[in-house]
Amino acid sequence: MHAASQDFKAFYTQKAVYGGTLTAAGTGDNTEVTSDAIDRGTSDSAQLVVSGRTNCAASQTLKFTTKIAESDDGLSFGSDTTLENAVTYVVGAASPQNFCVRLDLAVKGRKRYIRIKLTPDLSAGSTDTAQWGACVILGGSDSLPAV
Repeated sequence: MHAASQDFKAFYTQKAVYGGTLTAAGTGDNTEVTSDAIDRGTSDSAQLVVSGRTNCAASQTLKFTTKIAESDDGLSFGSDTTLENAVTYVVGAASPQNFCVRLDLAVKGRKRYIRIKLTPDLSAGSTDTAQWGACVILGGSDSLPAV
């Protein structure tokens, strides 16, 4: 199949959209969120994109810990591998802040199914809030269109 360069959808596919809302030291804060099993098929590359909006006080932070696990069947996953440990995505300011962070995932050579775990953590005691979402974008498939 010949795909035109503007046919972006033929080259990449999006999987596993998830996310949530959190309040510092409350609901959703420092709570691990696990994606569904992601069938990477023949994709050699992947990116995790995390975006959202925070309302953090000055010098307060929003950090994420990111883990990956792999499986042959999409049901039984091996041990988690930490990709990022408490990495700062946002440092608070006087007004709400938007963020979008991209993380390359090394999936070439991994088993067919992967699973992502994200743990958002607000540093403040109780007033800061955030809304976030994440997706995995798969690329580098052996066949087009990517599915």
